[in-house]
Parts: sequence; structure tokens; C-alpha cells
Amino acid sequence: MSNKKQELLLLRVTTIVCLGFGILGLVVSIVANSNSMLLDGLYSLIQSLFIIGSGRVVTLLFKEDDDRFPFGYGAFEPFFLVLRSLVLLTMVVTIGTMAGIAMTRGGYAITFSIAFPVSVFSLVVCFVVWLALANKAKKLSSPTLRSESKAWLLDTLLSLASVLAIGMVGLIKQTRFAFLSNYIDPALTVLFLAFLSPVLIKDLVIYSRELLGAAPTISVQATLEKIANRFVKKYAFRKAEVYALKRGRSLMVVIYVYLTEERPVKQLDAIRLEMIKAMYTYSNFCDTDIVFTLDDRWVDYQTPFAIAGQKA
Repeated sequence: MSNKKQELLLLRVTTIVCLGFGILGLVVSIVANSNSMLLDGLYSLIQSLFIIGSGRVVTLLFKEDDDRFPFGYGAFEPFFLVLRSLVLLTMVVTIGTMAGIAMTRGGYAITFSIAFPVSVFSLVVCFVVWLALANKAKKLSSPTLRSESKAWLLDTLLSLASVLAIGMVGLIKQTRFAFLSNYIDPALTVLFLAFLSPVLIKDLVIYSRELLGAAPTISVQATLEKIANRFVKKYAFRKAEVYALKRGRSLMVVIYVYLTEERPVKQLDAIRLEMIKAMYTYSNFCDTDIVFTLDDRWVDYQTPFAIAGQKA
């Protein structure tokens, strides 16, 4: 089964599971009057809707360039992940505010007998799905599956928080501190969201940088330069400069190769093919453009700022 088919199959299965848990969580949270379960249910429901979108994004990534998007569909992946991070962050802030307001008004009582078994069941399933997705994301080197696995990890932690909150309510009701039971669920909801928000904000920053065309990580840049410099030594070029940007799993790379002497075009084309194959071996989603030059004066005119500076 191809990588594309494996990704789509996983996304379809997780969509069904996530949608089911989202609906179950919402219904039970209303019946049991639990904000922690409401958070878990809404998270799963929103996640299921975005997983449907993930399938479409994966399909686009394997699509060939066309007249509408001559440089490919790679930007759709970070755009989609930015959108999802924003929606989840908005949900987190909203539910956190609701829980905080509830605490100032005396908290609320939850129905332990209904909420606890459902929360435990949700925790077990979310944990299993997270392990499966994390394993596949690593094998397929898929940012989309990696993001989905991270979302399921957060869902697992949400379920864990819900189990802890409801379990503590059940225990404390048997003690002389029963009057505090109404505060446990909203308090743990607020506490958990305080830890969850930075994770979502970090994702939002990372995917926004990719969407805006920022350079890849230092390690990726170093690897690309290492590949280019291997050919500089092999063919005795003067030097090579590598410029790259990363959008999701897609890499767009431009390499300027500075020659020491004139060489036949046919020879340079053969070298270009060899270099592109090396880049493709590193990443199947690497779009590489290689420019050979003997007179590098034209390079300064490649950036608008350089031209503006010369005119001034």
C-alpha cells in the first residue's frame, strides 16, 4: 500500500472514531454536567471535522502542479494546520473562561456514575489511537499524521484530566470535604488548559512561519548544504549557496553553483540531474532548482532590496 493510501486510510478511521467520541462526550457532558468532559467532547468533535480536511490536504500534496498552482500545493498543509491550531486555541480559551466563571459562582455538581466509566473508556481508546498514529507518522515521515498524533495525545491528556477530575469528585464526596467537590471539575479544567494553551500557541507559531516562507530548521539547512558541498568537492566547483524554505513536508530549494571555468551545457545538465536525485533521496517532497554560473554579478539583482540599494 502506498504512503498516500496509508495516510488516507488512517485519517478515515480516526475520523470515524473521533466523531463518535465527540458526539458521545457532548451528550454525556450535558447529562453529567461536566466541563472537563465538555472540553474532551468538543475537542474530539472539532478534531474529527479537521481530520476530514486532512484527507483532502494529503490528496493535494500528491497532486501534480497545474496552471492554478504552478509551484505545487505544499502551502496547503501549513495553512490547514494554522487554521486548526487557531480553532482549537479559541475553543480552549472559551471553555477555560466558562470553567473560571463557574468557580467564582460556587462550582457545579457532576453525576459520577455516568461520567466516570465513559471518561475511562475514552482515555483507553484515545491512548491506543495516539500510539498507532505516532508510529505511522514516524514511519511515513508525515507532518499531517504527526500533527494528528499530537492532537490525539492532547485528547488523551484531556481524557486523563477528565478521569482525574471525576475520580476525585467521587472520592472527596465520601469525606468531610464534600463541599469542595463542586470546585474540582472546573478547577482541573482551568489547570489543564493552562498547560495545553502553550502547546497550541507553539504549533501556531511554527506553522505560521512555514506558511510565510521561513527557512527550515538549522538541521535541515545543514543537511541540504552538506549534500550541495559534496558535489562542490566532487566536481571542483568554487562554491555553492543553498536557499530553502519549508512548507509542511514540502521543501523548495534553490542552489547557486559557482564555476571556476566554463563547462559544456550537456555536462552541467548531467551534474544537475545527479544533484536533484540526491536531494530527492533526502526528501520525496523536495523541489530543487539548480543554477550554474561563472559570472556571479547577476546574483545581486535577484533580490529587490539589493537593486533598491544600488539605485539609492
